[in-house]
Amino acid sequence: MNWQEYQEAVAVFYEQTDGFGNVRRNVMIPDKITGHARQIDVLIELEAKGHSVKLVVDAKFHSSPIDVKEVESVLALAEAVGASKAVIVAANGWTAPAAIKASHTGCDMRILPLEEALDLIVTDKWEMCPCCLRDCIVLDQDGALITEDGLLFWWLAGQCRECKHSFAWCQECGSYLEIPQGQSAECNCRHLWMNSQNGINLTLCEERGYLRAEGRE
Repeated sequence: MNWQEYQEAVAVFYEQTDGFGNVRRNVMIPDKITGHARQIDVLIELEAKGHSVKLVVDAKFHSSPIDVKEVESVLALAEAVGASKAVIVAANGWTAPAAIKASHTGCDMRILPLEEALDLIVTDKWEMCPCCLRDCIVLDQDGALITEDGLLFWWLAGQCRECKHSFAWCQECGSYLEIPQGQSAECNCRHLWMNSQNGINLTLCEERGYLRAEGRE
């Protein structure tokens, strides 16, 4: 996941919250003093008893907890565009001083972990990648076929969006395979799984026997 996707996930999170006002993504608002456009990750506008309330939501996709300077920058942004409140959504939390600063200035803080963010925007998300821990496996290479003996053979497979490791779960023997890109692995029932640039290529054990007999393996 990159920072643009994280911003999108934060917007989706608030869009899915019922009755939370008008939610807009990636909004440009003029600075109330300079007039220059300021970029807002997520802008939430509420109407309460005839009054308009404007919330600035800033997404922080940092690998470490955010510090006081990050809180101060979001507070300054909210002030510059005339927002009623600032909200920070962070992937990896914040330091104790940052929490104190936010508490004393009325800035709300929320954690949206990487895995939850990916759930919001990635179709067919399978699980977090155990190899890189930086992104998820997308389950888009599963399939099924009828073997020569008339039995149904099916499998689950996908690839990590970040490190490109492929993962396959053979339903015939129960093997779970982790395959680096450009490499192959054999499951317990001797099917061959290859992680190519186009994803998983599967060669059944029956086909491999034929190739060996023809001298092509």
